Amino acid sequence: MFENLTLVIVLITVLWVGAYAYYLYTSRQQKNIADEVEQLQKKLDEAEKRQ
Repeated sequence: MFENLTLVIVLITVLWVGAYAYYLYTSRQQKNIADEVEQLQKKLDEAEKRQ
């Protein structure tokens, strides 16, 4: 019985670690996208000032 319980605990732990890693990955991607949007906004502002 404890062999099955150990397997369940390992699987749950692996799933939680995977979910946390996915969260970290997506939050980092979101920051990169936000930085790119900010850079594009600055370029658009500069282009509007020149006109």
